[in-house]
Amino acid sequence: MSRQEVSASIRYGVLSIAALWLLAFSASPSAAPALEDVAAGVKVDTTQISVSGISSGGFMAHQFHVAHSQHIMGAGIVAGGPYYCARGSILDALTRCSRFAMLECLAFKLDPKLCGKTDLAPKGRRAIEAAARASFDEARKQEAAGKIDRLANLRDDSVYLFSGSYDDIVPHGVMAIVFRFYADPDKGAVRQGKIDFNGTFPARHTMVRDGFGKPGGKVVGDCAVPPAPPPAVATNAYIDDCEAVARQQAKKNLCICPAASAADGEVAVACPPPDKLAVCKDLKDVDLAGAILERIYGAQALDKGRLQVQENELQAFDQRQVFGKFSDLPYSALQNASMAREGYIFIPEPCRDGRQCKLHIAFHGCKQGGNTDYRPGHAGNLFAKFAGYNEWAKANGVIVLYPQIQARSLGPVNPRGCWDWWGQNYTHAGYHTRDGKQIKAVAQMINLVAGGQALMEVAPE
Repeated sequence: MSRQEVSASIRYGVLSIAALWLLAFSASPSAAPALEDVAAGVKVDTTQISVSGISSGGFMAHQFHVAHSQHIMGAGIVAGGPYYCARGSILDALTRCSRFAMLECLAFKLDPKLCGKTDLAPKGRRAIEAAARASFDEARKQEAAGKIDRLANLRDDSVYLFSGSYDDIVPHGVMAIVFRFYADPDKGAVRQGKIDFNGTFPARHTMVRDGFGKPGGKVVGDCAVPPAPPPAVATNAYIDDCEAVARQQAKKNLCICPAASAADGEVAVACPPPDKLAVCKDLKDVDLAGAILERIYGAQALDKGRLQVQENELQAFDQRQVFGKFSDLPYSALQNASMAREGYIFIPEPCRDGRQCKLHIAFHGCKQGGNTDYRPGHAGNLFAKFAGYNEWAKANGVIVLYPQIQARSLGPVNPRGCWDWWGQNYTHAGYHTRDGKQIKAVAQMINLVAGGQALMEVAPE
């Protein structure tokens, strides 16, 4: 046998083994069923689809909203940032859109002055306005290219923004850009009364919730606001019960009016004081998932309150099969998009009995995706279980979809399991348009939950 024949034989053998391995892995039975099977019989009100997210999920919620604004009627963004903030660069993502580079620098006990030079997030009105202008210009560019839906769709949508006053990862200025993107008349021009920005709530970088349905143990943390030290990164689920902090701050700011007891001749003090009205309003949003859903759908849509939810009411589905709907290589597409094997969905029982239900997509943050519940005898995702959405959903007929990203140490490198809002060396060009792998995957999930209809455009790979 010639050298060329031997070489060809070896290559054929290696490729055959690789193909068999890939086929075996792709065809191996998953513990989770297909999404269309989990959602069989469900009817979605396609005029009532909304998104929200925290951190990288906040960036993705905004990004997805802009890309698919024809079918998304509301968005809640917690500690996220503006469209195309990173401009396709991981360096910009770490320095201009967050303080991550500075915090990592300080963690290594390097010169604080040197670390401070990596904090390039906008500061001041002019810098924020310039960044908002650049963000919307990119959106206009993609609109003209037919890569995102018409930006005029944003005007009638409901938008809720949240930036914790102690958030040192995504600074307030970055979230202010998102506000300008939506609110400015020459940009999104969201109608007055349809956008709300909570920027004073006393919390760090976390999904704020209250004590309703809170699991036992340390699964959900407590708000550790300064001077308390921040939670250890290794054990931080970035979901915190802030009810006690909110109550304390409400008392401090005279948000809770005492019973009338002024003696004759005393001048009554306004309660709440006029200069504290905004602060007192923000403090009411301690149940952040509820605040998001209320701002998007209206108080009347949540008039049945909340119901306790059992962990097993959350269902897993096989995300790999979602890629198979628009990719010839579903496993490769899954890996290249850093998607986890399983996603999660919460479907209230009435939504299985023919009732038309709203659909909300909740994007987790970095380090919150995949299988994060390591308690003995438990499995699944902490954010999907305990972020606070399901209790409202169960009582009021809202389906909640939780797509999942998996941390990866190999290409594409994504060690913290973040949604893609920078593109470079991740899912690459087009990540912020309808062509983005992750955006296509979530759009396909929505189509499947909506009965398999081609509601959102999902171009084949």
